[in-house]
Amino acid sequence: MAVTLKKIQRKNPLNPALSKWYLTQESAGSVGLTEIAKEIEGRSALSLGDVQSVLSNLMEVMPLFLKLGQSVKLEGFGIFRVTVSSDGTATPDELNARHIKGVKLVFLPSVELKRNLGDIAYEVMQ
Repeated sequence: MAVTLKKIQRKNPLNPALSKWYLTQESAGSVGLTEIAKEIEGRSALSLGDVQSVLSNLMEVMPLFLKLGQSVKLEGFGIFRVTVSSDGTATPDELNARHIKGVKLVFLPSVELKRNLGDIAYEVMQ
């Protein structure tokens, strides 16, 4: 099975008269925890309920550690961490939590995971 790519045209924001064509991934839908649990069940000695319980507990426990400022490293998968962006102030004394503009969850995939994605097949739609 191949990842489907489509052709799209984008204008140059600095010169709207100019545009170029690019490839972008066509969505193939999404997979939820149930589908992932079923796939893991078929590859292990665990029951579907056991796998679902582990994944469900992972989703409940990860935020606890992230809220403490810790990164969550899942060996062979990657690292999750929280980052913040803030407005700037003239002096450090003025700066406080009210200046936070946004919070993001960042995922850094492991070398192993990236390597396993190295042989993706692509199909360009006409």
